[in-house]
Amino acid sequence: MIPIIIFILSIVLQLAAAIFAILLIRITGRKLAWILISLAMVLIVPRRIFSFAALLSAGKEIPLTIPEIIAFIVSCLMLAGVLRIRKYFHSIRLAEDSLRASEKKSHELLDAALKENEERKKMEEKLFQVTHDWEDTFNSIADMVTVHDKDFNIIHANKAAEKILGLPSIEEAKEKCYKYFHASENPPEWCPCYQSIKTGQSATFELFEPHLNMHIEIRDIPRFDSNHNLIGLVHVVRDITEHRKLEEQLRQSQKMEAVGTLTGGVAHDFNNILTAIIGYGHILKMKLEQGSQLMTYTDQILASADRAAHLTQSLLAFSRKQVINPKAVNLNEITASVEKLLLRIIGEDIELKTILNPPLPLFDKGGQREIMVLADAGQIEQVLMNLAANARDAMPEGGTLTIETGTAELDINFLKIHEYGKHGKYAVITVTDTGHGMDEKTRQRVFEPFFTTREVGKGTGLGLSMVYGIIKQHNGYINCYSEPGRGTIFRIYLPLIEKETEKAKAEEHIALSGGTETILLAEDEEEVRKLMKLVLEEAGYKVIEAVDGKEAIEKFGENKDSINLLLLDMIMPKINGKGVYEEAKKIKPDVKALFSSGYPADFIHKKGILEEGLNFISKPAPPHELLKMIREVLDK
Repeated sequence: MIPIIIFILSIVLQLAAAIFAILLIRITGRKLAWILISLAMVLIVPRRIFSFAALLSAGKEIPLTIPEIIAFIVSCLMLAGVLRIRKYFHSIRLAEDSLRASEKKSHELLDAALKENEERKKMEEKLFQVTHDWEDTFNSIADMVTVHDKDFNIIHANKAAEKILGLPSIEEAKEKCYKYFHASENPPEWCPCYQSIKTGQSATFELFEPHLNMHIEIRDIPRFDSNHNLIGLVHVVRDITEHRKLEEQLRQSQKMEAVGTLTGGVAHDFNNILTAIIGYGHILKMKLEQGSQLMTYTDQILASADRAAHLTQSLLAFSRKQVINPKAVNLNEITASVEKLLLRIIGEDIELKTILNPPLPLFDKGGQREIMVLADAGQIEQVLMNLAANARDAMPEGGTLTIETGTAELDINFLKIHEYGKHGKYAVITVTDTGHGMDEKTRQRVFEPFFTTREVGKGTGLGLSMVYGIIKQHNGYINCYSEPGRGTIFRIYLPLIEKETEKAKAEEHIALSGGTETILLAEDEEEVRKLMKLVLEEAGYKVIEAVDGKEAIEKFGENKDSINLLLLDMIMPKINGKGVYEEAKKIKPDVKALFSSGYPADFIHKKGILEEGLNFISKPAPPHELLKMIREVLDK
């Protein structure tokens, strides 16, 4: 029995050894070697089983031979060896698995590192691009932008700041901001930079910086670290010089416009008063004997009234609201014709030089010195006389007054430099004196009405304001250049025109005479209405009075068949003069009308009550001028 058991155990152990050998193939991965070992063991097992079965079928006793015992022992040793080797190789497999896991993790870490490196490169490129874009943007800013630390050192500056301030390389040396912005050795306490460093708050300030010769706007924004500790500031400086110039021009324009509006209203009231004074003065003069004392008094009254009328015209000239009669005229002719008069104005101790230059080639007609402008010749003469009088007062010890004509073209560069004008060709009048000159403060106010440097009672201060108004009304420009002790230059620009082919015919003289026609007189100013009625009746006319527009329409309706002329004040209560005329035409289409007003012409135009073709006479008008105009209208 024992041999059978040993024999069976030997077979089982060999089979187990073969099985474990097969398992070692999976553990070690050494396929070929272990397949051969397993195959040998597996082949031994069937042989021994067949031998064992044969013995049993033969009924023979199975002997316990030494070979079997050895085979049993070998089988045990093989199983033990396989098991021992399996444990060893299992450790190796675990190590290999661990190694493979480590290698996998290493590969994963390497891939992650490579990916991180790629992302880092992308971030670096992006950061470079952002930095480059920021630098480009920073340097493209026209304002001066500097970054300061809290010790007022400039640590970064854009190109505008470097150029305007003349900054050296910031990387090489630290530069104090106040040295370059204010030419100061210490930070000024009024500077926004100083205030921002001190308070930690943003600050803005405007000032004129003589060091930079510009008006600047300074704005400072504090910089803080992550702990909200002040580390410096951003300093933004904008050049607002041109802006300030435009603001000053606007204020000056608004001031001049306001004064012009005031003078226009004052002139209207003056004209109504002067109409009565001049009118009654002329009537009184006609009734007095020549050479009498009363005639002398009357002449003095009329002379004073004429001076007052001239003052009113000066006010209107400044406000650009007087009626002008522009025609094509030769500027050189006007200048030459007024030369003798100017000599009487300036006196013998002042030398007058007149230089009449030819115009641009476009306007040079066969070598003739013709500079044609569309202007009222009388107004231009008035301009020259006022400038001559101003020059005379500036040269009490004598000197030289030079009047020069010429032409110029105002191009884009000229307009940009001088900040005035409209592109085109211009006639130029330059009036230069060698007088004491003016400081900048006086020069800026020289065209203001009632401004004068003369003693009280020795000037109205309206001479240059009148010049300014006349030139502006002619769509021209005037500038004044002056320095103390170096004289004054006035330069006038008037638009050039082509020479007219034919001269305008002189107006025919119309004899002053009255008539017997009936005139409807509508005037809201009682004194003026009484005067006009007296003048008209003295000339033989029949007069129907009306105190306002509504009454005028009513009386015209009642007397339409007998009324030959409407004499209408432009501005009246209830219905204005034009409204009366329009209603009268509905009743009598061929009715004639003459309008009058002490208001400026442009005021009447703005009201839409003075149209082209309407007959108009300005107040104050002497009686003979009124009668002449009435006769002209009636005889049309």
